[in-house]
Amino acid sequence: MSNKLTMMAIFAHPDDEAFGTGGTLAKYAHEGVDVHLVMATRGEAGQFANPAVTPTPPIGLRREQELRQACEHYGITHLHLLGYMDGQLALVPPAEPVFKLVRLLRQIRPQVVLSFGPEGVYGHFDHLAVHRWATAAVELAGHPERWPEAGPAYQVAKVYHRALPQPQVEQMAATTGRAAVDMGGVPFPFTGYPAEQITTTINVREYAQTKLSAIRCHLSQLQPEMPMLQDGFDPLENPWFWQETYILARVNGIPRPTCPETDFFVGVR
Repeated sequence: MSNKLTMMAIFAHPDDEAFGTGGTLAKYAHEGVDVHLVMATRGEAGQFANPAVTPTPPIGLRREQELRQACEHYGITHLHLLGYMDGQLALVPPAEPVFKLVRLLRQIRPQVVLSFGPEGVYGHFDHLAVHRWATAAVELAGHPERWPEAGPAYQVAKVYHRALPQPQVEQMAATTGRAAVDMGGVPFPFTGYPAEQITTTINVREYAQTKLSAIRCHLSQLQPEMPMLQDGFDPLENPWFWQETYILARVNGIPRPTCPETDFFVGVR
């Protein structure tokens, strides 16, 4: 196994990376891990949720700028945009995006891949598509007979899914009144997992302020009344903010680590 620690996070829209995984990205980037962020779209279908932001089109350009600003806070210098249209990922023939991901995996050779789980956090169709693409790409990247033009076969050691513990979903509902994401007037509820199914908790307390700063970069998507935009918001008051939780979904080529884990790179360091 290479001594160079590398991870790849694969998401659908700018800000998908921020709320549940921003601290993890910042922690590993600042610890010297080579962190690559892959985004399927530029968030073109989003709407300006904050009246303090002048709605100057094109919105995709604005959201890309916000994402790049957030990456500066995380310490990420490798951002890969796949170039697909926001809201349309379920309609994209999967061979092309899976090929693109296979090529990236074989070029970058991350030991760890992070993406959505099969529920897409709250069932957004783009999230579900990205989960399927990432799952297929990790599998196919290790098959030398598949797309040899994409580079030598490579097997990812560990795959993680972002996962919300059910107690956190209940706490979010109680403290913020948010138990779902509104999409076109339809509430899509957050999916919570029993605590015993959470395999991995990353303590990002040291990077909580960095995470908050990165979230605030996505200003066009944040409603002004959100607690995280208020001057008095303390990211350390809420453990759900600085404890980011995951499910270890796949292990290849290393012994399966004992869970619960507190580090993505157990077994590959």
